[in-house]
Amino acid sequence: MLYLALCDDSKDDLQEIMMCLGELKKENYRMEIMPYLTGTALIEAYAKGRRFNLLVLDMYMEPINGIETARQIRKIDTTVPILIVISTIEFALEGYAVNAYRYLLKPIDKKTFLHEVRAILDHHEKADQYYFSISNEQGITKVKLEDILYFESELKTIYLQSWKQRYAFRGTISEVAEKLEKNYFVRVHKSYVVNLRHVKNIFKGVITMENGTIIYVSKHRSKEVYEMLMEYIEAGYGS
Repeated sequence: MLYLALCDDSKDDLQEIMMCLGELKKENYRMEIMPYLTGTALIEAYAKGRRFNLLVLDMYMEPINGIETARQIRKIDTTVPILIVISTIEFALEGYAVNAYRYLLKPIDKKTFLHEVRAILDHHEKADQYYFSISNEQGITKVKLEDILYFESELKTIYLQSWKQRYAFRGTISEVAEKLEKNYFVRVHKSYVVNLRHVKNIFKGVITMENGTIIYVSKHRSKEVYEMLMEYIEAGYGS
């Protein structure tokens, strides 16, 4: 999941950008878009731990403009890409003072805007292919896939268990399984997705993970689990 923040004190302009980004959702970009009407509100969200993969900031806002908003956020997050939307190029150079990815002129050209956003999101997805990203009250956290032991579902909360830490986030176990199936993660139970690289033993429907955790395999999933484990071993990953 990718997280985008839009900040503009014009509700009409926010709505226009939201509609543009809706095109990307049709292209199967998985994203959550958070709109903010003031830079102050966005800064406060950052101060509380929220993190984003992309910020789209209007230059002219009250009580603080886009550049000042970016300056404050850069004190917390030095790497998030920032697109500055501006009505005149007069102040465009100021965007580079906050390491803005690019500035775009109003009215926004839909084709140009989506091209820039795609480039940023594609870069994130490519960089994240070896990570699982979660978003919760502590912000966005990236965990290396190789460090993940398993995922456990409890109602609408998912727990990610790594070698070092346990993380909680909102989601569904089916979404996790679908996202990671090509990385040798398999759903073994209605409540568990395990990382095959860390399965120590499987016997009579019981999986023992390398950290000693015992996880039971559902009867109707046992064939798939055994087949995927054998495929993983035969591919040479289990040696």
